[in-house]
Amino acid sequence: MENSIRQVQKKVLKIFARKSSSFALAGGTALELFYLHHRFSVDLDFFSTRYNIPEISKIILELKKDFKGVKLESELKILGKAKVRFYSIPIKGNRQLKLDFVEDVISKSPKISKFGGISIYSVEDIYFHKIVAITGMRQDEDQVGRKMMQGRRQSRDVFDIYMLSKKIKPLHIFMKKIPAVLQRGMVHWYRTFSRQDLKLALLDLDIYDKKFNAREMVIYLEKEIKTFISEAIE
Repeated sequence: MENSIRQVQKKVLKIFARKSSSFALAGGTALELFYLHHRFSVDLDFFSTRYNIPEISKIILELKKDFKGVKLESELKILGKAKVRFYSIPIKGNRQLKLDFVEDVISKSPKISKFGGISIYSVEDIYFHKIVAITGMRQDEDQVGRKMMQGRRQSRDVFDIYMLSKKIKPLHIFMKKIPAVLQRGMVHWYRTFSRQDLKLALLDLDIYDKKFNAREMVIYLEKEIKTFISEAIE
């Protein structure tokens, strides 16, 4: 199944490279294929600060020439939030490849690199996106009126941050250059996330390193955030 998904991904990316002008691949699949090679990632997330709908339509039209059943699943257009179009391509074995075209409201001027003609977000921009996925972007009040931020808290985002911290830049150092509200969001996540739930959710990921230890990951991330806190208050 992984092989069939990978073949479709490669074909989609080849078409994307020819037809896209402002969108670039980001997310977990960009990390897997071009930076970390750490876990199998299925979905293709294409981001653009311009969010050009005619460009999306041009890419989809070209994909329909090679794939049957390309479908617009839904579209998100809510004032104050990123615009998103969600597409799917059926794959043998009753699976789907999901394609998300997303308006980037997180990175104002993302750095784009080319790999084999494919536009890819820089690893630093994806790192930043992953932190926002954990922390969220909006502040809400808790029961006692304190303002808190909370993101989607998916295990894949936590694992990606762990690998980014180990292979690209330690988390406690990277956190120093992100906005204070996101720094507080990461500290809040560290203080509140369920260690047990995270360890269980990690079992659903196809992690390439068979010696991976979830407990060691949790201890490592806790140490990174504790280091950030201690250096911030010195």
